[in-house]
Amino acid sequence: MFHRVNSVLDRVLDGVQIGSLWLARAGGVLILLTVVLVTFEVLSRHFVGRSAVHATEITGYIMAISASWSFAYTLMCKAHIRIDALYLNFPMKVRGVLDLLALLAMALFCVLVVGAVFDVTLHSFSGGSTANTPLGTPLWIPQVLWLIGLTWFSFAVCLLSLRVLFGVLSGDTEGIQKRAGSPTLDEQIDDGNKEAAR
Repeated sequence: MFHRVNSVLDRVLDGVQIGSLWLARAGGVLILLTVVLVTFEVLSRHFVGRSAVHATEITGYIMAISASWSFAYTLMCKAHIRIDALYLNFPMKVRGVLDLLALLAMALFCVLVVGAVFDVTLHSFSGGSTANTPLGTPLWIPQVLWLIGLTWFSFAVCLLSLRVLFGVLSGDTEGIQKRAGSPTLDEQIDDGNKEAAR
């Protein structure tokens, strides 16, 4: 039974990874947009003497949005910062339990953050809040885009936590290591060689 559930969750997580990659790419495009906006603003200040766009405000929103859109992809690639000096010395079963505890803590944090951001966004929308800037952006617009990224991240964390939980219960240490375990130096070298070969 656990093998079947793990297999289904692996397929779903593969789809989540693809969706996360596209969100991260969209975030990258937004960051490139900030480069264009800032360049245009610098040139307009130099040649016209005043700003033609409100790049400071817009880039602030874009940075928050693009960061939240990349969290899930970072999770799926196991690229979050880890302190694993002791972790790699533990047996695989202990590592799996530690991975589960870390993911559950992250899932709890995500659910709390998404709840708070949802409340803020709802309050901004219902109250008609706007930025206290010349642009006067309705705050719910960037907040909804920010919320989308955080919600997707929470979804990814919860699914991965579920996969690791079933992996721990079924003794699938290899599956846990593949999905959530901290990569060893050898695995990082192998991944680097695969990337170089492409």
